[in-house]
Amino acid sequence: MRLGDIYNQSIKILKDSSVENPALDAMIIISTVLNIPKEKIITDPDMDIPEDKVERILKEIKKRGEGFPVAYIINKKEFFGLEFYIEEGVLIPRPETEILVEEVVKRLPEGKELVGIDVGVGSGCIAITILKMRKNINMIGVDISEKALEISNINANIHKVADRFLLKKQSIFEEPKLDIKLDFVVSNPPYISQSEYETLQREVKKEPVEALISGKVGTEFYEKILSWSKRYLKDGGFVAFELGIGQAKKVKDLFLAEGFKDIHLIKDLQGIDRVIIGYN
Repeated sequence: MRLGDIYNQSIKILKDSSVENPALDAMIIISTVLNIPKEKIITDPDMDIPEDKVERILKEIKKRGEGFPVAYIINKKEFFGLEFYIEEGVLIPRPETEILVEEVVKRLPEGKELVGIDVGVGSGCIAITILKMRKNINMIGVDISEKALEISNINANIHKVADRFLLKKQSIFEEPKLDIKLDFVVSNPPYISQSEYETLQREVKKEPVEALISGKVGTEFYEKILSWSKRYLKDGGFVAFELGIGQAKKVKDLFLAEGFKDIHLIKDLQGIDRVIIGYN
């Protein structure tokens, strides 16, 4: 089959399945399966595609049509200019989380040995990006999911930061029980309430429920992390969270209740309060 024909057929399948960006998703999947640049699909439509590759492309396109996220199909996702290995069972990195990383890195001086913890480490994208940008930092990553720890370890090795990244299996609801003081705590915890989950897109519902739902209210994980953070933070240390829409006031009140000060709210490009940072 010709490359242009399989591309057009893929677009039609995705359109018929009400996929939001059928042409782009088809291009990404086809270029990944064939290991060719995306632009070649446009510039070389007469390229002959072997039957086994056609079958694989159609299989992956069908999965996308059934609502599987592209990142799970191609096993990768870009975050902060870095490519992360992704599998089903871990939360897919999102652009808004880059704001969290950017704000944390701003507050970490170069040349000073620092220690931080990423609570609910997932794919490792937050901690690993911080480690890549600050060579003087060591980090701990905790998660209850064996899959998340496995994928984080793979990504830490890909990006050559495994020697500064300790992974531990632990629930976000447990204290980390550390014998050291921390310079910072960072987390993109589950922040969707049970009622909100029912309204999510079908693609999002393919991601692990435990990485999305916090509880009935949506702020339970913030409350738990803040309940132990002050005891482990050095003076002047900080906690940084990603926020769900409409959660800024509730979470700020939680910071204040635990005695945090100098609390900052950072908006995303849509003007939504997306990150909150409070100091010990």
